[in-house]
Amino acid sequence: MTATSRLNAFMLAASKRLERDETAIAQRISRALAIENLTPPALPAAQMPACAVLPDILGDPHDELTRLLAACAGDLHWRKAGFGKLPGDARDQLAVVELIGPDGMFRNRDVRIGLLIQRDGFHYPWHRHAAEEVYLVLTGTAFWAVDHADPSPRAPGSIIVHEPDQPHTMLTQKDPICALWGWVGDIGGSSYSL
Repeated sequence: MTATSRLNAFMLAASKRLERDETAIAQRISRALAIENLTPPALPAAQMPACAVLPDILGDPHDELTRLLAACAGDLHWRKAGFGKLPGDARDQLAVVELIGPDGMFRNRDVRIGLLIQRDGFHYPWHRHAAEEVYLVLTGTAFWAVDHADPSPRAPGSIIVHEPDQPHTMLTQKDPICALWGWVGDIGGSSYSL
């Protein structure tokens, strides 16, 4: 199986998972992930320090989606999160892949869809952006908060939606997380701020 077919299998499974959620953003991201004839990725495989947790979090896949992610994990182009605006210590604690988007492995000017790794014991600072955002937690449990409310736990399978410019944060405790994310609307990275 080629890298392209492994990535395509994961993206199609993620599309089907998001299709079950009734929110408009989940439906839009689901349609964008459902690419039948995928061309080879525009970016090569790359890793970041935060990727060191991948063998642990994907070593015993608990469902078909995480099994397919484990199969293509070595094909992903991981990079720094936060458009270069996060503090220096975030480099070792966070990593993202832009699967689909303007800077993605598969180019699309209308959406950004990717993956996030956040290591255990890390607080992703309060931030906001002009894009509407959806998260699907794939592995681990994180504490999510929006609009400066108290954080609440979100386990695998949880869907979280952030409205445009809505402040939000994620905290991990004992478990690292891996989550699928998608942006629609104003997807330019210039609006991302802490």
